[in-house]
This record gives sequence, C-alpha cells and structure tokens, in this order.
Amino acid sequence: MSEIQTKLEKFGRYQKRLCIILFVGALPSAFVTFQFLITHHQPSYYCNYGAFAFESNNETSSQEVTGASEVVASKSGNYTDSDRCHTTTTHQDVKGHTHNQTAEGCVFYSTHTSVVTEYDLVCQKAWVKPFLVAIFMVGMMLGGQCGGTLSDKFGRRKILFLASLWQLAATFLSSFAWNVPSFGFAIFLCGLPCAVTAQASTLIGSEFVSASKRGFTYFCLAAGFSIGYMVLPVTAYFIHDWRWWLRFITLAGVLTMPCIWLLDETPIWLVATGRNEEASKLLKRISKYNGENSDASLEEFEKFKPALNKEETLSVWSTMSSLARIPSLLGRMLIVFFAWLVVNMTYYAIALNNDRLSGDRLWNMFFAGLVELASGLGFVICAQTVGRRNSYIALMTLTTFSLATTPFVASNEIGGSIAPSIGMSVAIFVSALTFLYLPKTKDKALPQTLKDAKAMRSDIFLSCNREKKSKTVVSPD
Repeated sequence: MSEIQTKLEKFGRYQKRLCIILFVGALPSAFVTFQFLITHHQPSYYCNYGAFAFESNNETSSQEVTGASEVVASKSGNYTDSDRCHTTTTHQDVKGHTHNQTAEGCVFYSTHTSVVTEYDLVCQKAWVKPFLVAIFMVGMMLGGQCGGTLSDKFGRRKILFLASLWQLAATFLSSFAWNVPSFGFAIFLCGLPCAVTAQASTLIGSEFVSASKRGFTYFCLAAGFSIGYMVLPVTAYFIHDWRWWLRFITLAGVLTMPCIWLLDETPIWLVATGRNEEASKLLKRISKYNGENSDASLEEFEKFKPALNKEETLSVWSTMSSLARIPSLLGRMLIVFFAWLVVNMTYYAIALNNDRLSGDRLWNMFFAGLVELASGLGFVICAQTVGRRNSYIALMTLTTFSLATTPFVASNEIGGSIAPSIGMSVAIFVSALTFLYLPKTKDKALPQTLKDAKAMRSDIFLSCNREKKSKTVVSPD
C-alpha cells in the first residue's frame, strides 16, 4: 500500500470535519424527500352542500338528517364512510318535490393548508395525490441514472453543490404553483437531483476514508437526513400554510450550502482525471490539517492511480454493454437493481404514509425520524460486525416475516390486505436470497475497474470452485 493510501485512510481531523459537513449537507434532503407529508396532508372533511347539509327541522327529509350525521362523524377524526364524498344528494321540499343538489367542494377540518385542501384532491380527484408522488419518483429515477456519470465527469463536489442548488430552487418554485399541473412539473424538477445528491455525497464520504470507516461516513449522512426528518414536523407545527412552509425549507437549505462549498474534490477523482498536481497539493493540505508531515511526490500518485487507461475508461453505455457480456457482473447488477426496487417500494410505502396512522400526525413524523436515526446506527454496527451483504440478508428476512404477519395481527385488515402483503413479502425474501451470490465487501477496497470487479467472488462461487477442484482426479501415467 502506498503512502498516499495510508494517509487518506487515517481518520484524522480532516476526515472528522468532512463527516460534519456531510451531516449538515444532508439535513435539507429530508425536507425535500418527505415534503409530501406536509403538502399532501389530507385532514377529515365533508362535502359542502351549502346550508342544506346543516339544516335539521320538520321540513328536512331523512337524507338531510343523514348528511348532518356525516358531518359529526367526520369531525371526530375517524375515517369512515362519512369521508367519501357524494357529489349529489337528494332531498324533498315541503311540497314533496324531489331535488338533486351537487356538492360545492369540500370543507376540511384543519388549520393546516395543503395541496389537497387547496385543490380538493379527494373523491373523484383522489387519484391525483399518489400520481404526484409518482411524478416525483420518476424524476428521482431519471436523475439517478445520470448522477454517477456526472460525478465521474465533472467531479463529486461540483455535482453535489449544483444538484443541491437545483433541488432547493425547484422546491421554491413549487411554492408558487398556480394549479395542479404546474405543481406536478415543479416536483418533477425536485425529484431529478434527489438521487444525485445522495450519490455524490456517498462517493465523497467513501473516497476520503478507509474501507473500515465507510460505514461511519454513511451514518453521518443518514443521521443528517434523520435529524432533518425529525425537524420536519416541528416546522410544520409553526407554519400552517404549505406554500410558506416550502419557502421556509428552501431558506433553511440555502443556509447549508456554504458547508457543501467547503468540501474538497476527492484525490481519487483528481488522479483518475490526470490532475495529479492538484491531488498532491490537496494531500499535503490534508496532512497539514491532520498535524502530519507529507513528503509525497507526484510520482507516488502513479502508484495510487487506479488502473484507468484509454481502453478501460468507458462511457456509460459502453460500460453497460461490457457488463452485459460478463455473466457474473451482469448477474450482480440485476440483483442490486432488484434489491433497490424492493427496498424503495418498502421504504417509501411506509415513510410516505405515516401521516395516516392513528394519533397525532406530527408526532408520528417525529418518531419516524427517530426510528430512521436508530436504523442508521444499527447499520453501522451490523456493517462493522457482519458486513453489508450479511446484514441485508438478515434484515430483509426479518422484514419478510414482519410484513407477512402484519395483516394477521392488525385489526380490520383481513382479506384484501393479505394478498399485497404476502406478495411483497415474497419479493423481499427473494431479494434476500439473491444476495447470497454477491461478494462480501467488509473492510475491502471497492473495485475501480471491470477487472477488479471480476476478481471479486462470492462465497458460494468460491465454494463451488473448491468443490470442483476437489473432485478433479489426475489419472496415473
């Protein structure tokens, strides 16, 4: 191992400062990701039929009395049939004539406004709310496809700063939406940089520390995200208007931008792009900040430089094409893709619906953020002890059991709730099993080239190879 690698792997003052910056930089990401818990809040409501729904006298028909009782039920906060809008209702006047009356929007029982309350996204418009979330997720997916490539081409630090700035600008823009389509377009723009910021932050954290400390840098990112999640309901408690709330979180995010600018580009990226002199100066500055002496010369960077040459420096499509021609790497890629799909479906299905749980929705958000923080700490412990692969297998197996048994222990969840839970449980369990075919990465340097990746083998493949070798018999002469 070269002196340069040794100095980078020391967890000194510089690396601790780096973790603090990553922590602060992750705070606003939670605001943007979970904004729907505020902007899509759906309080109890009833359909507004004018004064008719409130009248109850001798001239009122049985239908009118029913309407009044629905209002009372909705005020209690219980989601019953009273929350289902009836676009028209029938009543009789004193002469016995029948009249149809159409509801004029909805009346919501809440001092907090949201996109749902402003545009009446209930009843026939209820599909719009999940569709808006889907638009955000599509933006996140598309942005995630190019995040790594952009970081490789223009640098991790620059892309993280620009993506964070884009994220905040799009959030601010969404607060001025004049209708549902304009809001949908704005949140699509919000989604585009979300995965990019996560990718760039993770790369910066992992490339400045040793393999044994990668888990800790991830925890710093996760902790910042979790604290932001916990702050989310606090801000919503004081700011009741969804538009001003979006403007406030934009301002809060802007205050963290100088921290991101304090980050340095990673020496690994500088060397990989031929900027050895900048990398040398950076290494000397890191050593000085850590209270060490550095006499590393430019020649040493050639030893440290990853095996990247013209033949191995490929575009995204060329890389994907190369992966497709290598069965082992293609299999790993598909396993990770499927795992990412399953994890995101499970995570966001829970996270974006915790405001629908019983009890106070703001407290539910706070405790969800607290659980998120605990899970980040649990990840570090598991990754350091049993490794990432084994942690995924064990935890996803536990998730399978929890999800499969939930419909049977929860009240009023029999029938239609069982099928999706069982189906999701099967997908999670299959994903956990496929991870057995991935190589372990605990305390190992990440591969920099296709050749490095091919050299990594899973325990199952290694055991199969050993078994084949043990069965090989050399025939006598």
